[in-house]
Amino acid sequence: IDGNSLSVSGDVVRFTLVIVSSAGARNVTYEAINCLTAERRLYALGRSDNTWSRARSDQWVKIRDNTLNRQYAALHSEYFCPTGNTLRDAAEGREALRRGGHPALRLH
Repeated sequence: IDGNSLSVSGDVVRFTLVIVSSAGARNVTYEAINCLTAERRLYALGRSDNTWSRARSDQWVKIRDNTLNRQYAALHSEYFCPTGNTLRDAAEGREALRRGGHPALRLH
């Protein structure tokens, strides 16, 4: 997650996700997670020339905890929507990313 891209508006957290494969392939997307509905939305795909291409389908999709999309389930439950609540602000999200998870999940 590019911490500088993080924004919070109501129940929605927007961010740029950068995934680099073990072979070095790079995938950059601009997305959102709705904490209230546990859905995600893809807005744009990053191109190799550092421009954006609008997503063909930008509908909200339910987040499923499976191998293919595990990153969305982790971002939703472990970083951006801890204990069913939305982040207060982007700084809280950056802190959760820095710590490796939201501190509210570590309370006993």
